[in-house]
Amino acid sequence: MKKFKQNVLAIPILVWIGILVGIPLIFVVVLSFSSRDNLGNIIFQFSLANYKKMVDPIYLQVFFDSFILAALTAIITLLIGYPVAYFTATLKPKHRSFAIILIMLPFWISSLLRTYGWIILLGNTGIINNVLLKLNIITQPIPMMYKFSTILIGTAYMLVPFMIISIYNSVDKLDKSLLEASYDLGASKAKTFFNVTLPLTIPGIAGGCTLVFIPSLGLFFVSDLLGGGKNIFLGNIINTQITKSRNKPFAAALSIGMIFVVLIILFIYSRVSKNSKEELF
Repeated sequence: MKKFKQNVLAIPILVWIGILVGIPLIFVVVLSFSSRDNLGNIIFQFSLANYKKMVDPIYLQVFFDSFILAALTAIITLLIGYPVAYFTATLKPKHRSFAIILIMLPFWISSLLRTYGWIILLGNTGIINNVLLKLNIITQPIPMMYKFSTILIGTAYMLVPFMIISIYNSVDKLDKSLLEASYDLGASKAKTFFNVTLPLTIPGIAGGCTLVFIPSLGLFFVSDLLGGGKNIFLGNIINTQITKSRNKPFAAALSIGMIFVVLIILFIYSRVSKNSKEELF
């Protein structure tokens, strides 16, 4: 009876997911096998042209560049997020709550506004260049905008809270008795960290990398504003195909390609999490 009630309660959720996720996804799949006329109107006629076009070396390079950006973003946010999460988890409850609020604070501000903040900071007439010029450290503005490194900084800044929260949850749930046992056996803090703490927080690391990697594939506005159109990634191509080229079928095919990349990352995450649990038990 209890199981029956749980199944009944799950029906509205399944219907909601089916309407908001399932139907749009089916439409995107159908659209990816369609074509368009010279005016950009969709022709619902089966075609593999969009997928053939997607494997063109130019678009494969875009996929590769997007993958590199996402991977580097995950690495940078991990290097920043792990120490912050670890330090936050060791704070007293009162201070910990305040630290978590500070970590979550960027989510209360529009991502677009935060991106414009980097333009104000790094532009030729931005704060950094103005300060350096007034201090006579430089004689002309340092070009810091419209580079891959600038896009990487902006993307990492946008997504680092996801990494911190994911790792924090793992560190906070650590069995403190294991750490005490390691110290009692004569292990140093460094050895305890690498042999006990780090392996036990791998699921949190994997989850954080997944939460960072997937969104970084589609943050096209960051590369548009900070990259100035010089660096093209998957999200930029999809946005351009829809808004400017009026080629929705090809944009749908690229979206399906992005979904496959995401599924691969989710598969890796599930394997890492499963292996970590098996090693623990």
